[in-house]
Amino acid sequence: MKMWDGRFSKPSDAMMEKFNNSLPFDKALIAEDIAGSIAWATALQRIGIFTSDELTLVVNGLQGILDDYNNGLITFKPQDEDIHMAVERILVERIGDTGARLHTGRSRNDQVATDCRLYTKNALKKTIDVLIELQRAVVYRAENDNQIIMPGFTHYQQAQPVLMSHYWMSFFFILEREKSRLAHALTTADMMPLGSGAMAGSGFNVDRTKIAEQLGFATVSPNSMDGVASRDFILESLSAIASLGITISRYAEDLILWSTKEFGFVELDDAWSTGSSIMPQKKNPDSLELIRGKSGRFVGNYMRFATTLKGIGLTYFKDLQEDKEPLFDSITHMEMVLKVFTQVLITLKVNKENITNDLDPLLLATDFADYLARKGLPFRMAHKVVGKIVAYCIEKSRPMTQLTLEELKQFSDIFEADVEKCFSFEEALNSRNIYGGTGPRSVKAQIELAKSMLDK
Repeated sequence: MKMWDGRFSKPSDAMMEKFNNSLPFDKALIAEDIAGSIAWATALQRIGIFTSDELTLVVNGLQGILDDYNNGLITFKPQDEDIHMAVERILVERIGDTGARLHTGRSRNDQVATDCRLYTKNALKKTIDVLIELQRAVVYRAENDNQIIMPGFTHYQQAQPVLMSHYWMSFFFILEREKSRLAHALTTADMMPLGSGAMAGSGFNVDRTKIAEQLGFATVSPNSMDGVASRDFILESLSAIASLGITISRYAEDLILWSTKEFGFVELDDAWSTGSSIMPQKKNPDSLELIRGKSGRFVGNYMRFATTLKGIGLTYFKDLQEDKEPLFDSITHMEMVLKVFTQVLITLKVNKENITNDLDPLLLATDFADYLARKGLPFRMAHKVVGKIVAYCIEKSRPMTQLTLEELKQFSDIFEADVEKCFSFEEALNSRNIYGGTGPRSVKAQIELAKSMLDK
């Protein structure tokens, strides 16, 4: 028996029952569903649908269902096609017809929209909290690695020297923007649709503002059709998570590459690595590879629901049942990604000696060009001069930092004895203390700025 079967002459086909059933996944909304039902029951009591004693009976019944569910004592039935109908059925079985009045003035359309918004709000708050812990781990790395000069890369080729802490701080500030995207998605979700009914608004004049206050919503949906039809908050959440996943994947890729024997810049702790079933020597960075792989999952979840949403009009369609699984999946896996990456960074071993030995003197080529530009040579001409010096070094197998002043003057008379400062990686960094640069003072300021952001 279905709660909606009054106009039907025969029951649903068994295959349709299974096809239509969302309970296997939307039971994850039981806490939000019961919170919404308690708030709705309270609103109904204010307008006389329930007496005070009946409200107590309903509230206690709903809380008892949640307690029993959390203790593994609830058994769902085949006719319970979703979590809303399951909770209502159990409530009526336990407290009788009083429970049957709970759905007065309410539709599953505004009920599920409310549940999903509550879930999204709570989940994103938790995601942001876990992301902040990752940011703290990044700052920890920056402070620990602030004396290490490493090659910065473009096109996977050595480009210019940078402080390793400068690299870590790039991660921090990107994560800060990712955090703002999650926060914006949370704000979008923070609007209560309950009271919108099926789509035209409830026929019972409940105080929606008080319901929103009880549930912790910042505002109430001003339009009932928007209230039940919109899933932009889910799409925005999936987009923000996908963006975060892509960012984290890029840094995971760097660490995977740097952990290879060919680089040897870093080594993962054994606790966050795995081995091979056939090759005894292997130590695989599986934690980072899984983190990198999850980014495809997050993008896929966004595309999956975006493709579904684009094809439906207003207001409610059963297609919207497809909003939950990608949301639950992305939230669950992103939390794990953030926690794992945090531990990978905290336990990461940085091989300073290997990094230092890998510094190519040609990393200083730009500093030679800057030197000439400071002496008055137009930069494009300086670039060409230094390009010829680089070609000479390659041809003669001479490190750029070992060229004599006489050799340099073969390329330009502008070179003087003070060119020797261009031979130093430390000097190269010190010349880049511009705001945001890789100079030691600049990086120290970045770390202090990051700490102030985390303390807010």
